[in-house]
Amino acid sequence: MTDPCKPELTDNVSASEPTNEGAENQSPETKPTPKWLRGLQWRAHWLFPNLIRHDQGDRTYVREHDKKENERSRIPADQNLRVRMIWGIELYGPTEIDALYAGLKKLDWGSAGSWKHGDGALNWIRQQRSYGSGGWFNVGYVLRREQRGRFPMIHNYAPLPAGVDSLLVGTFQLSPSLTGVLVGFKLEEYLARRYEAELNRDRVTSRERSHRPRAISIISPRNQKQRVIEALRADLRRMAGRWFRRHLPGYFCRLEHPAAFPTMELLTVQDGPILQDPTIAEAFYGWRRLLANVGPNHIWTYGESAGLQLAMDRYSDENEGLHIVAALDVAAFAGETLKYGGENAPDAYIHACNELLGGLLVHASTVEYLREQSRDLNITREKLKTARSGRNNVMRTLHEIRLFFDRTLGTPVIARELAGKSKEAGWYRHDCSRFTAPAWGKTEKLRELSEEIRGRVHFLASRLTNEETESPRVLRRLQLLREWSHEQVHEVFP
Repeated sequence: MTDPCKPELTDNVSASEPTNEGAENQSPETKPTPKWLRGLQWRAHWLFPNLIRHDQGDRTYVREHDKKENERSRIPADQNLRVRMIWGIELYGPTEIDALYAGLKKLDWGSAGSWKHGDGALNWIRQQRSYGSGGWFNVGYVLRREQRGRFPMIHNYAPLPAGVDSLLVGTFQLSPSLTGVLVGFKLEEYLARRYEAELNRDRVTSRERSHRPRAISIISPRNQKQRVIEALRADLRRMAGRWFRRHLPGYFCRLEHPAAFPTMELLTVQDGPILQDPTIAEAFYGWRRLLANVGPNHIWTYGESAGLQLAMDRYSDENEGLHIVAALDVAAFAGETLKYGGENAPDAYIHACNELLGGLLVHASTVEYLREQSRDLNITREKLKTARSGRNNVMRTLHEIRLFFDRTLGTPVIARELAGKSKEAGWYRHDCSRFTAPAWGKTEKLRELSEEIRGRVHFLASRLTNEETESPRVLRRLQLLREWSHEQVHEVFP
């Protein structure tokens, strides 16, 4: 998560190659170190920054600083921070639907929850798309095939990644031409506690070669922990993406930047907030900021319980796509919401959060879908301009344009359908639950997440629909490019 006040990962010190400045101020009794020797010492330090020290510094101060940073970023033992589940969502339009049918047929999910349901998810999706209906189909829990027979009420099985206990699956028919499959990966205990283990592991200040020439970056324990958390989060997201690419590949799986796969994780602690530090003095240095560096205006709170909050800022890199951090304070959330599942039981609040958050991630993923479609269209337009510059690029451009039309089959229809659905505010409020964030101004109302998503979908879908008028002209150009010789290219693009 990004924040304007977030320091750089190497925010402590960046040392550069020494110069002769200050040599004339040395004491007459101190023999100055020759320039060539200082340069040699620095180069040795640059090659082995943690083995060969260049400046001695105050090592006592560094040790005390490391100790303080490790203590501030450590999680209390009674909090039990866990990553209970990570969700992934994939979308399927006319181009991807055959891959979904093939994947579901191979997986053979014939049950809805704990009940047999004919052909299960596959038959339900076929019917919904055939009749233009919408809705949701609960596949329910999915186990490893090796566990067949151990749980009599579960009949769906699939290969699972290492460290995953089970899947929680649902399918959504968002429009007549667009289907979504939501899969939650319930993590086993050793994987669920990785964040806590890494934040509680003491570290010492280290040095590494900087991206700048002949510079050394000094990395504090806090920034080392931040790096590890980001790497662990990226690993979990890749795990979800790999599973979809292997079993149910769809639109996001075939993007050039696979990190754009939309995901969401569920963090839990026993008592207290996760996204906001109640102690203002420690807010910058504490473990909460390392988990989700997000400002108060970007924290969404569940209307019926302040114990459930969301942070869904985009990472700094646009190619990394959407990732939502759902933070659950078990003590504040327990009660009426969990009375049917048993309070404090992990399965109970995993199931409750799946019900509350699943639809939200599905609808947020349509925003990502429309963004990527707009990006693809803009890139293709630039390639059309390239064809005007000369005949050498014509055949390559033609090939890329043909691929564009192949992969965007049905996009105009989906854009029109989503633009129409975005006018139904009640549909979004129902599926996205009620999450609010502080208003931008003192006189404004609380911002509702369902309305933010709906407004964004409406804007992007309407823009794509309006740009659809360009398609006949583009197709005509493509036909002329195929029929005419290279010498006539400049006449095709007047």
